[in-house]
Amino acid sequence: MKRGLGSRRAARFGVVGAVLACACALGFGASPVHAGRGAVIVPPSVVHTSWRSPEMMTKDAQPRHDVLRDRAFEALEAYENTVASKDPRVADRYQRALASVVSIVAARTFVSRSEMLAAWQSTSSRHQKAILVGLTTLGAGYLFGSDNPKKGLDCSGLVAYAWAKSGVSLPMKSDRQIDQSREVSRAEARAGVIVGYPGHTMIYLGVGDILLHSARPNLGVRVGPINWRESPNVRFADPAPES
Repeated sequence: MKRGLGSRRAARFGVVGAVLACACALGFGASPVHAGRGAVIVPPSVVHTSWRSPEMMTKDAQPRHDVLRDRAFEALEAYENTVASKDPRVADRYQRALASVVSIVAARTFVSRSEMLAAWQSTSSRHQKAILVGLTTLGAGYLFGSDNPKKGLDCSGLVAYAWAKSGVSLPMKSDRQIDQSREVSRAEARAGVIVGYPGHTMIYLGVGDILLHSARPNLGVRVGPINWRESPNVRFADPAPES
């Protein structure tokens, strides 16, 4: 009799366990997210804030600490030291700092580290600097019409700020930023060029669909994908084609 009771209890616990497992899978489980040509499973703690990026903003709209932003500042400083020195050891330190930044970006976006590093190293120094400057603004809030990361950045403000630090002046209008630059095909697009579609511009990170942009107030500056479904009119344009 006791054995029969134990079996029924075990069966009930098994059913409850299965129901709970299904509920967790439906309500809290990982979600498939576009990644190049395939799909990856991303934890819900990442999905609920932004595409494969940690939550960058606090509840009072302040930037959270982010190791990627720290590494970008370090790489940018190493870049400036390289410009000021002909010592190959200084250049080597910059390359190591750049590789450190790439490692984090590639890990967050599920792309090949070696492919992204090759893309960044093969682009011009101006383009590299624009990328690093852009990454130092990670977590900055969204502010329409602003190119000041201390106050906030809108999409064209981020692009204008990053490229201004690289010596290229761009207007604060997304469509005009594309028009002022030399349009290139996706196959020709180097890391650091502008990606745009009507009403929005971004900085291309050289691999797949990966870019840096400031899209809307609740997210601020972040790494994300090109939204091909929302706009089929994606354009690539190089602000410094001769460099």
